[in-house]
Amino acid sequence: MKVNPGIVPGFFTMANMFCGFYSTILSAQAMWEPSDGKFITAAWLIVAAFVMDGLDGKLARLTQSSSEFGVQYDSMADVISFGLAPSALAYYVYFNAWGTIGLLISFIPLVFGSIRLARFNVRTKVVEKDKFEGLPIPSAALTIASFVIFNFAIYGHLRWAKVFLSLMLLVSLLMITNIRYEILPDFSLQTSRANRIKILGFIVIAAIIVAFPQKTFFPIMIIYVLSGIIRIVWQIISQKNEKKSLEAEENPE
Repeated sequence: MKVNPGIVPGFFTMANMFCGFYSTILSAQAMWEPSDGKFITAAWLIVAAFVMDGLDGKLARLTQSSSEFGVQYDSMADVISFGLAPSALAYYVYFNAWGTIGLLISFIPLVFGSIRLARFNVRTKVVEKDKFEGLPIPSAALTIASFVIFNFAIYGHLRWAKVFLSLMLLVSLLMITNIRYEILPDFSLQTSRANRIKILGFIVIAAIIVAFPQKTFFPIMIIYVLSGIIRIVWQIISQKNEKKSLEAEENPE
């Protein structure tokens, strides 16, 4: 009996979905049965979903079992793990105290993330393969989750609520922009020098997170989130300087 190679990546997609589902359950339980540990576990489950999401894509390419069904199913899992789960975490960890306004604010990562995924799916064949267009939904979810982990590790509870609100709105908006973000390096034996540098950087960052997970994850995610903004600001400044140089050459004194 021949086994469909697409089954293995599919199991990792289901694992990704389960992590998001369980994270949502724990966030709700932590509100009704006060437990900081459940909030922290819920946040780490979003991180686990990210790992599962990365593995299913790699395995699909490795087994040459990528399909349109797999892409769509993966997106459905991502909506749960990186849209619903971080929105539920944000709501239960803080915004539930704001009533209806808090409910609507907490809904923003989910709705913007779903828009991001839908846009990615319809444009996946026409956008650049070496860059993400807009902040990836897993990165937005990891930023929200790592903020919660960082706060509980440092202060024992959620502080800087206004910063949390601003951060959540920022990553939500960045998901639907055209700002370019770096993709993960291609872990292959035959690769370019630039990609080898990216692999080395990824390994160093991963080692730092593994060594000091609670205190380093959030700062690293902030650096990644801001990298896209810094890139576009730099491009604007460079274009202005280039325009001034051309004008100076065309109109010498």
